[in-house]
Amino acid sequence: MELKLFTSKAANTFAENRMLKFTILVLMAAVLILSVCVVTAMNKERVILVPPVINSKVMITGEHANEDYLREFTRYIVSLALTYNPANARSQFSELLAVYDPAGFPNARKELYELADKIENTRASSAFHIQSMTNNSEKNQVEVLGAKMTYIGEMKADIVQASYIIEYRFDNGKFILTRLYEKTAGANNPNSK
Repeated sequence: MELKLFTSKAANTFAENRMLKFTILVLMAAVLILSVCVVTAMNKERVILVPPVINSKVMITGEHANEDYLREFTRYIVSLALTYNPANARSQFSELLAVYDPAGFPNARKELYELADKIENTRASSAFHIQSMTNNSEKNQVEVLGAKMTYIGEMKADIVQASYIIEYRFDNGKFILTRLYEKTAGANNPNSK
């Protein structure tokens, strides 16, 4: 780029140099502004997920999810863990393990597969009908109250009111099941399911 504003070659070179410096400053300012915009947009980013059997839009922002998401995912987990028969128990438990916390995965896998063996050997079936769900977002827990019906073969073995606690956390927008256990009358049972 050659400027011919001045009669002196040195004056033209200095003017050209000033113009190039100004252009570089403008470009650096534009890069800075765009960087700030990108960082702001990333912090305001929302992850919208549609896991299995969800019919509505749900949102997770940071470590919090809206009530619809928790309700639907709770139904999904309860269905996988508490409604089973000999033909589908093992596959449902495998699907449940996919959302389990890696720290509790080995123990949960052992317990669930032992339960699957017992279900297949005794031909047991179970159906859990949810009556109410209570979310405690401060503790990252959902309490599920419902009726659990168990069958041995074709005969109804038991119908009981049961309450289960689902403990969860979010990791980069992903729902992670940390623990699922039956709540006993008056106290929390630390036995995982």
